[in-house]
Amino acid sequence: MSATFDDAAFERIESAIANGESRHRGELRFALEAELDIYRLWSDATPRDRALEVFSQQGLWDTEENTGVLIYLLWADHAVEIVADRGAHR
Repeated sequence: MSATFDDAAFERIESAIANGESRHRGELRFALEAELDIYRLWSDATPRDRALEVFSQQGLWDTEENTGVLIYLLWADHAVEIVADRGAHR
């Protein structure tokens, strides 16, 4: 994973998010996890479950205009989840 997501890759992601945020009112975050921990695996958590948990932990539901958006990547499952607050759906 480190060869694919090196510092330069994260800098490009950060730059793309900043560029996008300058053109809309959404507040974006990117989260990357290598795998689910053993507790979540035993409890049959899905990548979507974990994305919702990270969305909550990051406080993305508490932005000024409720426009928080999380792009969550779970590397082990090759899963991408996008969670958007109610204001982003408008």
